[in-house]
Amino acid sequence: MQWAVVYNMVKRTLYIILLLISTLSYSQNNSESDVFKKIIDHEIGKGGRGMYIQCEKSKTYFDVKDFKVGTGLNVPENVLNEIELNESKSSIGVWNAELLNELNYGEDFIKRKKCLTKNDAEQLFKRTKKRQKVISISEPIFDNNYENCVVSVSYLKFTGSAYGKKYFLKKVYGIWTVIVEYEIWMI
Repeated sequence: MQWAVVYNMVKRTLYIILLLISTLSYSQNNSESDVFKKIIDHEIGKGGRGMYIQCEKSKTYFDVKDFKVGTGLNVPENVLNEIELNESKSSIGVWNAELLNELNYGEDFIKRKKCLTKNDAEQLFKRTKKRQKVISISEPIFDNNYENCVVSVSYLKFTGSAYGKKYFLKKVYGIWTVIVEYEIWMI
């Protein structure tokens, strides 16, 4: 009789642990999607029109000292350290193509509801022989509580011509909010 009680307690405990792990995994995945959508909304809100979206997400790099110098923000040190530590987990990946279908913008804003590969972008430049806006969004790096993140954005304009920046976002009342753009670059 005692073994049955212990067995049921262990079974319940394992179930709770699995539930917590799956919830955390969903929260992380949902946060990435929300940040992706927020960046697209932000870029379109700044007058971004006629852009293509690249599927591949690059690795994000973060350095606390560069952040402090580049932004002047007074972000708690533990949050910055968590982001810097989590940067080592950042990797190259691919955005879920279904995210484009969730964006409610016409072709004036987003040219295709299908994301481009790097090869597709190169072919687009060769085929049109015109400057284009191909946006590439890196993998977001979060703090441990998924309340702050850093993400890099690059625009490919033509073969060998690009510009980009990093964003620092904070979750405010459950909504990702762009706090600052920094480390702006151009080639």
